[in-house]
Amino acid sequence: MDKIKIEQFYTKWQTTLPQRIEGYIYDENRKLLPTRFMFSKFKKVIEKFLNNSLSEIEKIILMPGIRGIGKSTLLTQTYAIEKFLKPEDKNILENIGKLDDKLYLDVSQLHAEQISLYDFFNFYEEIKGFHFEKPNKKILFLLDEIHFDENWGLFLKNIFDRTKGHKDVLVIATGSSALQINMIADLGRRSDVWEIFPMTFNEYLILKYNKYPSPELSDYLLDALFNSTNASDIFERLLQKKSEIYKYFINEIPRDAEKDFFESGGFPSSINIENKLKAVEKIKSVIDGIIAKDILKLKNFETHTVAKINDLLYLLAQSDLISYSKIQEALKINRAETLENLIEVLIMSGILVKIKTYGTSYGSTRKTPKLFFITPSLRSALLNNNYPSGIEGKKLEDYFVLIFQKVIKDSQTFGVPKLSYDIAEGGADFVLTLKDRSNIVIEIGFNKEEVRQVQNTMKKIKSRYGLVFGSSELELVKNSIVKVPLRFLLLI
Repeated sequence: MDKIKIEQFYTKWQTTLPQRIEGYIYDENRKLLPTRFMFSKFKKVIEKFLNNSLSEIEKIILMPGIRGIGKSTLLTQTYAIEKFLKPEDKNILENIGKLDDKLYLDVSQLHAEQISLYDFFNFYEEIKGFHFEKPNKKILFLLDEIHFDENWGLFLKNIFDRTKGHKDVLVIATGSSALQINMIADLGRRSDVWEIFPMTFNEYLILKYNKYPSPELSDYLLDALFNSTNASDIFERLLQKKSEIYKYFINEIPRDAEKDFFESGGFPSSINIENKLKAVEKIKSVIDGIIAKDILKLKNFETHTVAKINDLLYLLAQSDLISYSKIQEALKINRAETLENLIEVLIMSGILVKIKTYGTSYGSTRKTPKLFFITPSLRSALLNNNYPSGIEGKKLEDYFVLIFQKVIKDSQTFGVPKLSYDIAEGGADFVLTLKDRSNIVIEIGFNKEEVRQVQNTMKKIKSRYGLVFGSSELELVKNSIVKVPLRFLLLI
């Protein structure tokens, strides 16, 4: 590789970097933008890095996630971490001087200049006068969009192997949701993966309104809802917080906040767009970017097949249970395998989440899969916020799947939980299986007053208790099911 070309790129990059960083960390009034909950995880790993207490696997951190959810912002806020530290971050403040060097790099820009990571970092080692084997200084590398380099996995494996024996280098890299799929086998043992998801309602309140819900309340509700002994226990625990929750919604949260969140609150890039049509278009542009830049790399589809992806997503957005054969017919897709491949890449790209049927007694079927959008904002944008009759409750199911993926699975309390659904007619929306193999049967929707679906599933599946989210009041039913207003779920 032409060394002069790399030097010219690096010089230009360093010259424009301060403006790039400022564009991510400040608003138009030059006030620091608020940070998401995930940022606390970044602070912890930086603290461990400065204190030489990183484990081997933490020296390389991969952050896959769907486009448009703020991965670049998280990286740039980490680059400028000093500006975001508070008095309670005393340990980092005292040790930040140990950080000798840091580099934020957009790998897509390298790719545009046809410069590989290998060639760039050979140049970087030379001009900085260090070797990864023994740098003798603390260096933080923040690599954005690393998947643009086709050999990114081998590059990181090489960095890991070269830094064995010391803890002076920390690499944090972002990429598309498909990052883990393309990860080479050896790298899986040499890196820690932090998947980044769209925003929860709590995070939306922080970024949109600068309202900070109580972390203690969130933890309390999570434990009460999904880690209680029985339904009576849940009811009593939630009753203790009912007044606090209602006062918070009445006194602190703007009237349309819940509605606006479900329409466009999943993506940081769209929450401050006041014009709803423009907010929808912004989210649609995220989908177009995923199709153009991620899906086409995952599988080779013919051009006329790619053109049908948006139509496929629209059909999924306005459906509950779907029939592969009906979709295949509607889209005029000749082969069932092609449709299955399209759905698979939509899952791999992070747009969709597939939930399996509960247990083996029902078996699995191609004809009735449960497919959810990773954030309600995607479904709302595809439908232009106009839901067909009986479908609007699906956005609440999308939200629960997000909570499962982002909060429940990430909690140390639940081990390796599983989420499934009852395929039988009249069955509940979800079955949450916890580490002790006990089940919680869950139904969710707007104005949910009936408990019939939960009762139907509980008759067949041994369950700890049932939950019905969406009722008007908190209520205990027959000591086995708790009807819970949506606000309790939103504040997790």
